[in-house]
Amino acid sequence: MIQSTRSQSLNPTIRLGAISFVNTIPIYHAYQPSPEIQLVYDVPARLNQRVLAGELDVSPVSSACYLRHQHELVLLEDLSVSSPGAVESVLFLSKVPLGHDLLEVPAIWVPSDSETSVALLAHLLKQATGQDLRPKFKIYEANNYQSILHERGNGLIIGDNALMMKEQLTQDNASLHCYDLSSMWQEQTGLPFVFAVWVARRRWALQNSERLTEINRALREAKETFFRSAPEYEAGLALAESRSKLPRATLERYYRHCLTYGLETSHQRSLQQFSQILRQLDAQETQSIEQ
Repeated sequence: MIQSTRSQSLNPTIRLGAISFVNTIPIYHAYQPSPEIQLVYDVPARLNQRVLAGELDVSPVSSACYLRHQHELVLLEDLSVSSPGAVESVLFLSKVPLGHDLLEVPAIWVPSDSETSVALLAHLLKQATGQDLRPKFKIYEANNYQSILHERGNGLIIGDNALMMKEQLTQDNASLHCYDLSSMWQEQTGLPFVFAVWVARRRWALQNSERLTEINRALREAKETFFRSAPEYEAGLALAESRSKLPRATLERYYRHCLTYGLETSHQRSLQQFSQILRQLDAQETQSIEQ
């Protein structure tokens, strides 16, 4: 058994996931992976799938994925993508205001690249209407968000697309009601909302505890460097501008005020509350299928 563990520890490749949105630039920009680490960028929903399939060893995953699969995953310390209030990158836009009028809408459109935000929307819509509207949920390809809004009249938009959409909200589409899901969560609970956390596959973590500790430490240090080092911060902003085509002021507000990257007591409490909501949603879905 000791020989097997040593053999695994000499494996030259660790597959480390990274979210392909600009929201994780503050964690990855100053990170310098060792030669045996392979960075794999993808959208949140596919990172979830790849971790659970064993294609990634360590990765950010949506909080919903972690909470639904805690027996398979180990949580890394002091790393998350969270928001203390309005996040500006998880928006529900609709010509029909939040409330009972949504019951008459034929479909609610949600993107193909999200799990947590879709679950949070389901919870908030049930609170607003008194009914589970997930049977109305229709999946759209994430980059088609503009045509979905124009043709269908509503849509959940996340990530860089949501930041871009918020910049484009003008009198031309003033008929759209815009709801920031994180802001709604904070108003109801008084807690930040945790969108993503960093995890390792449990089996891999047990066999590679020292390497996991080192990756966790390096990512935390990179996060701190981004905000403390003026050159790193400026370079990170420039990278985010080039990737997203968003104004610098928008990105500075996003990194400094809309997002937090730790995992403190308030984040843990928020995860516990969201876990209860997920269990309720999953139980309702199971009951609906059985009926």
